[in-house]
Amino acid sequence: MPPPRERINCVNQDTKEPLLSWNFILAILINLAITTAFFILVTGMAVYAATEFGAGQTAAGFAASAFVIGALGARFFAGKYVNTLGRKPILVICLGLFTLAGILYLWVDSYQWLIVLRIVHGIALGFGQTALTAAVFDIIPRARRGEGSGYYLLANSLPPALGPLAAIQLTERYGFDGMFYAVMVVSAVSFLCACLVNTPEVKRRGTPMRDRLRLRPSDVIEPRAFSIALVATLLGLTFAAVMTFLNGFAQSIGMSDGASLYFVVYATTMLVVRLFMGRVQDRYGDNPVVIPALCAFAVSMVLLAWSPNQGVMVASGVLAGFGFGSLLPAIQAIIASKLRTYRISIGISTFFIMMDLGFGLAPLLLGPLVDLWGFHVMYAGCAGVVVVSIILYWMVHGKFGVKQGVARRHTHNWVNDATGVMPRIPPKTDDDGDAAPSAKTPTV
Repeated sequence: MPPPRERINCVNQDTKEPLLSWNFILAILINLAITTAFFILVTGMAVYAATEFGAGQTAAGFAASAFVIGALGARFFAGKYVNTLGRKPILVICLGLFTLAGILYLWVDSYQWLIVLRIVHGIALGFGQTALTAAVFDIIPRARRGEGSGYYLLANSLPPALGPLAAIQLTERYGFDGMFYAVMVVSAVSFLCACLVNTPEVKRRGTPMRDRLRLRPSDVIEPRAFSIALVATLLGLTFAAVMTFLNGFAQSIGMSDGASLYFVVYATTMLVVRLFMGRVQDRYGDNPVVIPALCAFAVSMVLLAWSPNQGVMVASGVLAGFGFGSLLPAIQAIIASKLRTYRISIGISTFFIMMDLGFGLAPLLLGPLVDLWGFHVMYAGCAGVVVVSIILYWMVHGKFGVKQGVARRHTHNWVNDATGVMPRIPPKTDDDGDAAPSAKTPTV
């Protein structure tokens, strides 16, 4: 066992380890490409289904959402099998299938086949994105996971603006085929990058093949990530209220321009805060990032419920960009730091499942509130949901005062082979029995 001085050197060395490696940059490009393809299609798919196949509003909407159904279904299995079958093979195969699906849109000749293709396309994304994100958190040095997560999720900041713009412009100028050709190109870029990236692989030695293939409840939902993922569910429920109802709310009070500006300032603020909030998380701990972000998000919902003028609505967008934009990478970094290396993929899958659950429940739970009491009361209720999430976060994680790369409780003296960091051990006598995760990160 190394002396204490050597342990401290390990931590400091890990903090100085370069973050922007070749593999990390490729992962960001893959994430940017697949997310852009998703937003291009989700913007134009309902109109495409209605125009080409005469689908009604409900059927056309399902053509857009069938992709999400496929992705969500895949996440129940992806967390387990991306490690069992290998992250790199899953990534390459699924992004190859993702690219092929983008090509096949040009030959779809019925609404039924369109739905099948949309579901298969979503399954490919669900598996591929889970494999990619799990690998990214092993590529990022453990003590810099907050910063690295922020940079990685910068790729999710641009597509919500670029994707719809591209879909509208391409369909107006070149028809729906132009939209599908654009999806083919960006999907091909993601596949090429997937072939080039080296992903850390996790193989548990001595585990029988039957156990590696068997799917248990803990292989779908990671117990140690579930509590913090519940916070993500509440946040997803709240932000879905913005995505789903803001346009209707703005029109009802004569502030349509304010709604447009809301999303512009939201995306801009989110892009900016993700450049530096990760560093704050790594240096000062999780609470200095998560708690102010949750409070800002709650205030943004209060302002939205008030909305006496467009200026207040735009201010709400700034606070939502700071709050919600900071929380997604921060929570993913927290989950990755809670888990052994071979459980990260299941933890990340748990996060996405719970987040998607919140988004899916929002119309069902919040729609009746709008019908009964109106938009103002609904958004005030969303502010209350965020307050509940603050309390929940403090109970399940915040009170421990965790810092990235530093053990929360006393653990065995081990160095994580995947990240090269030795946790700092507080002077306690109890032991929680955690074993060392192991994964070999490729050198670049």
